[in-house]
Amino acid sequence: MMATTLTVLTVLALLRSASCQAGYRVGNPAPAPQQSAYTPSTLAPPTYPPTNMSPPPSMLLHPPTYPSTSPSPPPPMIPQQPTSPPTSQPPTSPSPPPPVIPKPPTSPPTSSNPPPAISPQPPTSPPTSPSPPPPMVSPEPPTYPPTSSNPPPAISSQPPTYAPSIPSPPPPLPSPPPSSDDAGKKLKVGYYENKCGGQVDVEAIVRKHVSSFDAGMKAGLIRLFFHDCFVRGCDASILLDPTGDNPQPEKLGIPNFPSLRGYEVIDAAKAELEARCPGTVSCADVAAFAARDASYFLSGGGVDFAMPAGRYDGNVSLASETLPNLPPPFAGLQQLEKMFADKGLDAFDMVTLSGAHSIGRSHCSSFRRDRLPPGATASDMDPAFAAELQANCTSAGGADNTVVQDYETPDELDNQYYQNVLDRKVLFTSDAALTSRDMTGYLVRVYAMFPWLWQQKYAEAMVKMGGIEVKTAATGEIRRACRVVNSRT
Repeated sequence: MMATTLTVLTVLALLRSASCQAGYRVGNPAPAPQQSAYTPSTLAPPTYPPTNMSPPPSMLLHPPTYPSTSPSPPPPMIPQQPTSPPTSQPPTSPSPPPPVIPKPPTSPPTSSNPPPAISPQPPTSPPTSPSPPPPMVSPEPPTYPPTSSNPPPAISSQPPTYAPSIPSPPPPLPSPPPSSDDAGKKLKVGYYENKCGGQVDVEAIVRKHVSSFDAGMKAGLIRLFFHDCFVRGCDASILLDPTGDNPQPEKLGIPNFPSLRGYEVIDAAKAELEARCPGTVSCADVAAFAARDASYFLSGGGVDFAMPAGRYDGNVSLASETLPNLPPPFAGLQQLEKMFADKGLDAFDMVTLSGAHSIGRSHCSSFRRDRLPPGATASDMDPAFAAELQANCTSAGGADNTVVQDYETPDELDNQYYQNVLDRKVLFTSDAALTSRDMTGYLVRVYAMFPWLWQQKYAEAMVKMGGIEVKTAATGEIRRACRVVNSRT
């Protein structure tokens, strides 16, 4: 009676496991069967094939599944059994030769017939089956859904482990060419000291020619340097004349023509340098030295600094690149900050370099539309100053008149410009925009109060601007004449 009860309980537990597996769709992993709560503790777990009974006929409808172990290499071949029957208990420690006990299969049996009953005595050779032996298990993961009509095997609670595939490292990237920023950092003060012998002082020659021109031309040299550096970097591309291949160079762009001045000074200095030290001094360095010297003379010596050199001349000059790169006079503060930031300059540099508007002249067309009535509805310009400008800009013949940018000290490079900004007596919207934010407005007030501070920061900003997109021997040349590339001379 006890044996019958145990048999019924075991069958019910197995049927429950099989019915749970049947509830899953093909391709979904079935949960691992749980141990029955009714299995007596005194009964040893059955081995496969069972040694004491064969399964009842009802189990043929749903053959039981057995939890598979984690994937492992194929089992070794079973050696030949010894002639004498093995003992009932397996050896507890390895001893040569150990008896080999057949292992249970790791997948459901493929035969549709129940396994034959086994006598109490273990066989001396592996049991035979009318069905072919199961194929060797490959270490490769199984393919889903299974092609067999049997339910999928139960999945082990331990996930299978596979040898991790280690991707091969990517090939090393080639080193990029040095950037223009790196080239700008390699500029050197006193670069030409030993380039032309002891008798030729390159910077003194440039300063001599700058000093021979008037204040208006000196102001033009500072503006020329600024416009050169903001388009393709400080590479003297602003100096190239139109040719048949390039009829529209930078100097003919709207911001530069016809207002830009200073070309004659560069030509004169370059001609003397080529005569005394040919093929050595770049036009880009001549333009940088000339802007530095013009600042010195216009400030009465207050702005005095060393300008690093070592630039090469560019070979490309396009008028179409001037408007997208040069800050317009009608720009607001946000646009100004972005355009300066695109060149590696911050808001402090932008406010500081704007002080150069304390010298030079401007065409009325640069500010009339957005700063003077009747079109300027949002202008904050001082009314008396606006009326004076309106009178000076009126021309019977319709000419585009010019007016000074600093009505107080028009020929002096000083901090008067910042006081003009505070008094709302400046020409451009870009000038008035400097007070539209607390930080920039505070800097305007500081510069208006401390002229020596502005002179110091102006010198630093000029050097910083002179390092924008510097050309090297690999990307430029030393022109023999500043108005044309060497291939045309």
